[in-house]
Amino acid sequence: MGRSLTGTVIITGGNGSLGSEIAVAIAKTQPFTHLLLTARHPKRQDARDLISRIRQIGPRSIEILSLDLTDLQSVTSFAHRTIERVRSREIPPISNLIHSAAVASYTVDELTLDGYDPVYQTNCVAPFFLTVGLLEAFRAGDGTPDGGAKVIYIGCSTASEGRLDFFDREQGRDTRPPGTILSAKEGNIRFGSSKLLASVALYALRRSLASTGSIALDIFTLDPGGMAGESHLRTGAPLSVRVAHQTRSGLGPILRMVSRSSINKASVPAKAIAKVAFRRASVEQAERYFILDGEYEAASVLGTLRQGATMESLLVRMMRQVEGSSKGSPVSISPAPTTY
Repeated sequence: MGRSLTGTVIITGGNGSLGSEIAVAIAKTQPFTHLLLTARHPKRQDARDLISRIRQIGPRSIEILSLDLTDLQSVTSFAHRTIERVRSREIPPISNLIHSAAVASYTVDELTLDGYDPVYQTNCVAPFFLTVGLLEAFRAGDGTPDGGAKVIYIGCSTASEGRLDFFDREQGRDTRPPGTILSAKEGNIRFGSSKLLASVALYALRRSLASTGSIALDIFTLDPGGMAGESHLRTGAPLSVRVAHQTRSGLGPILRMVSRSSINKASVPAKAIAKVAFRRASVEQAERYFILDGEYEAASVLGTLRQGATMESLLVRMMRQVEGSSKGSPVSISPAPTTY
């Protein structure tokens, strides 16, 4: 290419049905962006096929690297390695971090090596951990409105069924034998709770960063709506759940009024995500929540955002989990004032 790269976009779950379409959408509209995709198994055929598909669009800078969200040491190593690559100018600073990877399970699972429910760790702990771990790479931006960065968490309407305290009981341990089949309701609450916790924790992190003004970083959740097609998302899902997950449960009256409940191919939300990802940075604006490219006040969707003390408590708890890792957090994060 005759022009230097302007930023790095990291997409977790980059070889998944949605993650791969996001990569394609960005490759089509942002030719001077470095695409850094992560996958648990980057040498699989689907990853190779994605590289070929993007190469057909034109000359693009792209790589798929290994990242196991069920292993926080893997997350730590990836974050530190990425920061060093940004510092050495091997890759440009991170302009977007898109948390697309997710897992749902309808069976009782063994805890991860880090001691967490794997659904909770993959969907909540690891995305938060990775965001904090990469802050130094975001900091490398020039601090101007156009030089700011975004963290986009891919949410889901199932968060409306979630509970903030779901994983508190005995650190989320289920006393039933591994492999025990969960009901559709249990599995949905488990998945929804992990997505709800991640969204709220990341908004709390956004508030803390905004209060210090040290990093130009916007953070928000984007609900891609219902998607048709194969997905790596679910394990052990009963038929009723597989069908139900192709429709969107309501997040509240305000959202049900919006005609965004049709089932789309993954390429449709991917285009919306790519569009939102490259909007002008707006850290100073109120907290936002997106459904496709429709913009809403985040607190109108996630009522917990109006509870300052709850937000602070969750941020402190999540930061303690980060600091309890082998490497710890590269920056100091303090809860934002309760004036939000």
